[in-house]
Amino acid sequence: MNKGIITLKSCKFNDYIHHVDLKEFGTNRILSAFIAEFDDQTLFLDCGSSIEEKRLIRYSKKHNIPLSSVNYLVTSHHHFDHTGGMWKLYDRIKRINPDVKIITNRQTKNLLNDYEFHLNRAKRTFGNFIGEMKPIEEKAFELVEPEDNFHKNVKSIGILKEFRLRDEMIKFAILKTPGHTPDHQCPLFIKNGKIDFIYLGEAIGTLYHSTELLTMPTSMPVFFNYDSYMDTLSKLKRLEPLNAGFCHFGIVSGKNNIKALITEHETFMKEFKERIIEAYEEKPETRYVFDKIMPFLTPRTDLVGKDHPIMQNIVLGVVYGMLMDLGYRNK
Repeated sequence: MNKGIITLKSCKFNDYIHHVDLKEFGTNRILSAFIAEFDDQTLFLDCGSSIEEKRLIRYSKKHNIPLSSVNYLVTSHHHFDHTGGMWKLYDRIKRINPDVKIITNRQTKNLLNDYEFHLNRAKRTFGNFIGEMKPIEEKAFELVEPEDNFHKNVKSIGILKEFRLRDEMIKFAILKTPGHTPDHQCPLFIKNGKIDFIYLGEAIGTLYHSTELLTMPTSMPVFFNYDSYMDTLSKLKRLEPLNAGFCHFGIVSGKNNIKALITEHETFMKEFKERIIEAYEEKPETRYVFDKIMPFLTPRTDLVGKDHPIMQNIVLGVVYGMLMDLGYRNK
């Protein structure tokens, strides 16, 4: 139905953005990272866990992206499957380019270096797929304050850096997008006066469908906050990006498609919360709520069975995260 709207393969997507399937769990279409390649500088947007980060390196070598050009490693948030391998990637790049920096906010920096609680919680859902995390040295970080001004007039967005792409300059900014986690941020690139690409991370759910613009919730324990999440959604609707990247998974193209996806996700999240409350009031047991919610969520993905080895674990996680936010479960 949406042929050409959703990009799923690892590829050079446009003249500077690369989409990389990190093959989490050894499976396609689970976890994305992105590379922004300019004339003399390169940015990596997320990197996966310590298990997956090597796939970002392999892709770069295969596509002749010199690691010496990688000046910036940019985070979406602190979760292990997105930046858990950042310590390893930083150490690898630093040996080639000592000036490489991790661009992030103070919250993410602190959580990346205070990771034991998060990693222990994640192991309940993801088992041995979590990899390992290690502290990152202070000088690795370039701390920024993400922009809280969301407007389709890109002139009002605070620009952090500019990168040359042949005869034009591409502007780089980061938006503050809490909800999934309090530290969540969305990097974006402005070209010809428009938001050409925004990396949404998990700010508006996960996209586990190859043909339909249907999303799944990202209400994972322990930091999910429904009110902040919905506020972020309402702000993101003000923007008109031409392309949007998801960490789970791929790229959606077309400003009208992206706006429709956000609007549908907003409606879906309201119903998801209502169904959680309804099921809990019927029977206040996690397993019961999970069993009631599962049939509501499964039509929203075409990753079934071995296509997503731990989909049921993830659904249990997002159910439990919403129960926690509602005050039905302790953190």
